[in-house]
Amino acid sequence: MVSTDRPARRTRTLGLAAAAAAAVTAAAGLAPAAGAAPSTPGLGPLGTATVHGDIYSTDTIPGVGPGAGAPVRSSIPGGTCSSVFVGSDGMPLALCTAYLGTDPLETTPPTVQLLDPDTAEVLTKIQLPKGALLGGVYGYLDDRDRVLIVDGEHRLHAIGHERGEGGAWELTDEVVFDLSPLIGDGDFVTGLAPGTDGTVWFVTVDGIVGTVTEGQADSAQVLDLPRANGRPAPERVSNGITVREGGASVMTSHALYEVAQGPDGALETVWLREYERGPARHPGMLSHGSGSTPTYFGPGKDDYVAFLDSADRSTLFVLDRASGEPVCTMDAFATTDHPGTAASDGVLIDGPAQSENSPIALPADDGRGWSIIMVNTYGFEYMPMAVDGDAVPAQAPYRGGMSAVTFDGADCTRSWTNTTRTATLPKATTGDRLIHGLAYADDPAAELGSAEVPGVAETLATGWGQSAGPVYYSAIDADTGAEVVREKVGDGPVDEPMELTGTIAPGAHGQGVYWQGTVGRMLRIGH
Repeated sequence: MVSTDRPARRTRTLGLAAAAAAAVTAAAGLAPAAGAAPSTPGLGPLGTATVHGDIYSTDTIPGVGPGAGAPVRSSIPGGTCSSVFVGSDGMPLALCTAYLGTDPLETTPPTVQLLDPDTAEVLTKIQLPKGALLGGVYGYLDDRDRVLIVDGEHRLHAIGHERGEGGAWELTDEVVFDLSPLIGDGDFVTGLAPGTDGTVWFVTVDGIVGTVTEGQADSAQVLDLPRANGRPAPERVSNGITVREGGASVMTSHALYEVAQGPDGALETVWLREYERGPARHPGMLSHGSGSTPTYFGPGKDDYVAFLDSADRSTLFVLDRASGEPVCTMDAFATTDHPGTAASDGVLIDGPAQSENSPIALPADDGRGWSIIMVNTYGFEYMPMAVDGDAVPAQAPYRGGMSAVTFDGADCTRSWTNTTRTATLPKATTGDRLIHGLAYADDPAAELGSAEVPGVAETLATGWGQSAGPVYYSAIDADTGAEVVREKVGDGPVDEPMELTGTIAPGAHGQGVYWQGTVGRMLRIGH
């Protein structure tokens, strides 16, 4: 039941305390429900309340995008906004971090900012203690339109918004749980997600996974993934956590862990699967290991889990979620290094390909099976404080591109590849089956440091990005890979996309509004 363009890499699966022996279910006759995963109790609007669209990290959003010719409004939030959420009241809230100097480049404490839904202007903001990785990339919006985020002092905040006596907007801040007794010195929360039972899941850089319940001081449950499984430290976590009913999936720098909640809420490892991580961190990856937040999908929403390894030749794995056994494995990308990986369209990405993004999982257009879409980030230049260790090679051209695979419940087949140089974490809207993001011009920029625009070479040398030219809003057909919309919305380096995360909320005239942060601005694309 394994379809592959080459022999599957050897991995090791360890059946542990609650290891499931369920056989792989062939889903060829099981049509997935249309659209994105259903909403989660305690979570804000489906699609706009989490970094990856839903708790399953499918990176899909109900509705449609802004369409061609949508007007662009913007603001200068005084920092880079890594994520943006839109509540049930239509008010956008962004997680933002500013910078100090360039030698060395440092971040200031993060802020939560409330934006005007029509103009994108900053209405008010609140500052939190500084943490790790741009001061807090992951958070989510609950069903009270509060942003839940952990600060650098390990406190879980719920940031709400309301109008004051004079009518001006104000942000409220409630510390709903102190995680500091659960987290060691020098460790930080790197992932946060809502459980389906009212709990809040978190995972730390050092591989501590846990759950807490707001208002219940004695509710904490924690599991040290490497230590509990007799594995040598360190195993680092640089991405988010993906949750499901009764459990979660966590990707470390060495293995994928499937975690379950027992009847008393205690956490245990169901299985773990090691993967090939390559000899060193690849350029375009944040750490030496997989950058792929795991993605749940399937007829029951979590029947399968998909991820990419970080070997020199990256592999897509689709595992049976219950047992951890592979259902299919194949080359993640079609590249010129391995021409035999091409789909029937013959399109190849130039050179090596890796991904720091979770795979998009979208029901196939015929309602039978799924499309798994992967975005190449190899060569992308992150800010130096965001990466863990030196890359090998130190720099590489950013080629971008996406590859799509069709999975029918038993086999994987390459369906298309494109070469759009997408430079944000893209989202797919299920109503129009388009993939939205910001992209560079078609031709990769000159080698780093060779740009002739005044000041750009110095900016590039500090790791701020590789774009010194136009930045476009791009929409790609999820079924063919064709770019159907490309419209200029800014210029680098001010609008360097930085692989940041946007969202798409309902707008006027039946179209969506695409909210996307860049290095210097917050963009609102839509009517």
